[in-house]
Amino acid sequence: MDKFYRLCCSCLMTLAFFLGGCNNEKSEIPTFLSLKSPIIEFVPATGSTKQNVEDYWLYVGNDLLGVFSPGQVAPVIGEGMKDLSIHPGIRVNGIRDNAIIYPFLEPFRSSLDLCACAEVIDIQPLFKYKPTAKFSFIEDFESNNSFTEDLDGSNLTSATIQNTNVFEGDYSLMLNVDEVNRDNQITTPLYYTDIPLDSRDVFLEFNYKSNLNFAVGLDAKILGADPVYNFGIYLSPEWKKMYINLTDLIRESNAEDGYRIAFRLVHPGGSFTEKGFLYLDNIKLVHY
Repeated sequence: MDKFYRLCCSCLMTLAFFLGGCNNEKSEIPTFLSLKSPIIEFVPATGSTKQNVEDYWLYVGNDLLGVFSPGQVAPVIGEGMKDLSIHPGIRVNGIRDNAIIYPFLEPFRSSLDLCACAEVIDIQPLFKYKPTAKFSFIEDFESNNSFTEDLDGSNLTSATIQNTNVFEGDYSLMLNVDEVNRDNQITTPLYYTDIPLDSRDVFLEFNYKSNLNFAVGLDAKILGADPVYNFGIYLSPEWKKMYINLTDLIRESNAEDGYRIAFRLVHPGGSFTEKGFLYLDNIKLVHY
């Protein structure tokens, strides 16, 4: 009985020691942030609110806590009121490893009271375009089609507005090719002269769906110059959002008389005998 009593006392003393240690290290207990899917706020004259925010760059104060995906839980160490900011992350040019903070969306900001008590706090970031973002054009094909300039020289390929396969709204643009009419290139009649040439960010956004790889290019208004298709995009049987970074290409070419965006779909021939298609929707050229 005496042995059992001593054992119980020893256990109680050990428990008290650890509880005391836990109390001294209370600030090491995290508060957990449950990161929900983002909300994109509508801003007039900025087009569709559909974005593909794949990452949250999470800052506490001025320190980067980490990069998280929507749906993950982020542990935050500390106590008291803290400033929180979440910057929306995208993948550039369709490359998984090319992850950046999208420069045209405002970060989500909030203040949190951290309790160091393993509390779980739901966070649903709200993003919207920055008021300084400018759009050379926004084309959703609902009432117009800006891409009417044929660059391939054939009237047997086409770029037509249709309503059988759309991402959003009632209409999208379709490019088609086949084994005989293999090359389809389109652009806008207008060259856009409001695009900055001084290294300020310039991005092309669009939604697409295609059964063939295709290319996106920049046509500079320079005598004798042809469109340069620098960006190859992989096919996708489902609608996807694409962000193309044009900043460096525009700075290097420095065409003061303007630029226009071009799309090119080419049938590979050979064993591929199906017709090729590319659907486009919500095309935006955005810059500062």
